[in-house]
Order: sequence, then structure tokens, then C-alpha cells
Amino acid sequence: MAGDNLTDPELPDAAVEHISQMLKLAKNKHQEAMAMLGTPDPSAVPRLREVLRLLEEVELLADDASTYIETDVMKAALKDLHFQQASVQMAIAQLEQLKVRSPWATPWPWITLIVLALLIVQTIT
Repeated sequence: MAGDNLTDPELPDAAVEHISQMLKLAKNKHQEAMAMLGTPDPSAVPRLREVLRLLEEVELLADDASTYIETDVMKAALKDLHFQQASVQMAIAQLEQLKVRSPWATPWPWITLIVLALLIVQTIT
């Protein structure tokens, strides 16, 4: 390993700049992903998949940066990131499982009720 931090004299300036840019981009993508978690919408699964995609990009950037520097802070950040990814994956799985379990999550029961209501209305009038 070339060094333990970004100020290591053995680390070339270009590498320091590269690492700084990767970490800045990773931070921005992570902030975007976290902001998306707080956005309510009727179908959360596509949004959660986008959050997971962003977190995977953050992981790639952080892994790349960690090849240059390896500190306890970087290790802890990657561990937290993996926990966040697992949490999002679990949420997606739970939402998909609920959708499969609930017959009302698909349009067919609603369509059936509408057709039945139309038949009743036609019969009455």
C-alpha cells in the first residue's frame, strides 16, 4: 500500500487528486441515494432499485479509492455502505413478496370488481 492517507508524501499528486475526485463523486451519489429513500411514491420498488444502483456505484468508487488508501475510516465506511445495500435489498424483497401475497396488489381484482359493478348497474337500469 502506498500510504495510509491522502497526505502521504509517497502518493503522487495526480493520485491524490484522483482519489479526492472519486470520494467526492461517491459522496454525491450517496447523498442522492439517501435523498431518494425519503421520497414517497406509490411504487417504491423501482425507486429502491435506483437507490441500490447508486449505492453500487458508490461502492465501486470507494473500493477504487481504497486501493490507494486503506484506513479504519474507509473500512468503516465500506462496512456501513454494505449494510445500507443489504437493507435496500431486503426492503425490495419484502415489497415484492407483499405484492405477490396480496391479490389486491394486482389490477385483476379491481378490474373484476369494476366489471361486476357495471353488470349490476346495467341490470338495475
